[in-house]
Amino acid sequence: MKHRFLQSMLFFIIKSLNFITCRTIYNHNTMKKLFTLCFFGIALIFSTQNATAQNTLEINAEANAKTKELRKVIKFDETKMDDVYKAYQNYGLAYKKISNNLAGNADRVKKIDTYLDSSLEDILTEEQYISYLKYFRNR
Repeated sequence: MKHRFLQSMLFFIIKSLNFITCRTIYNHNTMKKLFTLCFFGIALIFSTQNATAQNTLEINAEANAKTKELRKVIKFDETKMDDVYKAYQNYGLAYKKISNNLAGNADRVKKIDTYLDSSLEDILTEEQYISYLKYFRNR
């Protein structure tokens, strides 16, 4: 999908520039600068998508690790494992948004932690939740 969009965008640029007209109106150096600018913009688009994907991969990996760690201590089935993974994934996404300024967002950190705890309370049984609080929240 993304490649098709870029392909059509490049086709549009090439078609609208009409190389023969460009050679007569613009000199060679101006064309080089124009193409360099276009390729720089495309490279910037690709690098932005890679940075976003990297953040998502880190969050997913961390959620996976925390889910496996919790499952070692508290035994639960596959359906609960998927739900716990999603809860940790949502926690990671919310935490990533405010991680640049944790001191200024103390209220939000507390809300995010409370939301994770309530999500896990809904997913786990009462005994499992008490074990979670004991081993992972030190309560």
